[in-house]
Amino acid sequence: MLPLNGIRVVDITRFISGPFCAMYLGDLGADVIKIEHPRDGDGTRRWGSGPHAADNPYYLSVNRSKRSLGLDLKHPQGLKILEQLIAKSDVLLTNSIPGTLDEMGLGAQRLREINPRLVSCQITGFGDKGPDSQRGAFDFTVQAESGLMSLVGEPEGAPMKVGAPILDVLSGLNACVGVLASLMARQAGGEPMKVSTSMIETAICSMPNIVSDYLVGGLIPQRHGNAHPNLMPYEIYETSDRWLALGMGNEPQWARFCELTGRADLKADPRFKVNTDRLANRDVLNEQLKPIFAAHPLAWWQRALADASIPCAAVNSVPDALASAQVQALDIVRDVPHPLYGSFKMARSPISLDDTPLEIKRPPPCLGQHTDEVLTQVLGLSAAQIAQLREARVVAGAAVG
Repeated sequence: MLPLNGIRVVDITRFISGPFCAMYLGDLGADVIKIEHPRDGDGTRRWGSGPHAADNPYYLSVNRSKRSLGLDLKHPQGLKILEQLIAKSDVLLTNSIPGTLDEMGLGAQRLREINPRLVSCQITGFGDKGPDSQRGAFDFTVQAESGLMSLVGEPEGAPMKVGAPILDVLSGLNACVGVLASLMARQAGGEPMKVSTSMIETAICSMPNIVSDYLVGGLIPQRHGNAHPNLMPYEIYETSDRWLALGMGNEPQWARFCELTGRADLKADPRFKVNTDRLANRDVLNEQLKPIFAAHPLAWWQRALADASIPCAAVNSVPDALASAQVQALDIVRDVPHPLYGSFKMARSPISLDDTPLEIKRPPPCLGQHTDEVLTQVLGLSAAQIAQLREARVVAGAAVG
């Protein structure tokens, strides 16, 4: 029994943030019904390239543990079916521009009429009020707007985005936390609370130390490349064969490093004595450190620094990381059976309950794969009724096993 067994989620989100939230709820046991346009589907199905033209890796990465219903929400009958599903569900997820549900006739009052116990969750780009509330957003544009992009890259280089869609993912996680909290409040006898979050709020709150440096200390955040704005040395260094990430967080570690490298003179130098001195003289200290690290290969440094209890890591590629002994021991990558593709590999949920990782309940669904199943099992429609809806192009479903 998973924690959300018996909870049904109607997911009318698309792209990344909403589907990511829905995927986590599905991993935790919820019955997630992903509603997609019966012909176009979620746009991420066609993002990028991969071996499966209808379901690209982007789509596959954030849509496991769901059922897909191909439903045209612009058709009156399609909207009626959506209302019937909402009436029999616990959670409604959206990630459209504020006001979209109202335009569909599904404002807050109407949702309460349909299902007074419904937890409604809305993810937006810029929130539901303010001058930018009606703007669309992608992870990339919000990274720029929020100031996050101004922090990434070399000090003299151009601003850079974080390589992963980090704001989409974190917004999805924030929404998931909100949904779980609202479900708990409902279970305790309270009214279900509307949950809302936005990518811009997520972005600001994902930089806690940076924002605090400015709000409390009046410091204007700057790009430091791989360096840390508050700690030194805390960046990457080139060894004789590969890059090493060094994270030094306190003075005892600095003292042990100086002893390890035979450079007691660095510890004694007033320019480098404590962290604030080292930050003020970052460039000068790095000129001293570069030849030290270049004198030995990565493996030597990993052993030596581990023995000195100084945090460090190899700068791996993604294939390196997936092949590492630690990731292999955690058994993160799973072979997932698929009705069309035989099987494919994907990373499981990072959450474990009672020391058992959450397993992948369902592979990412084909477009409309579960249309008939959902209409029959949840709404009790007959085969003749479903055939009529299909003839009217209200629903569609893939003919898969």
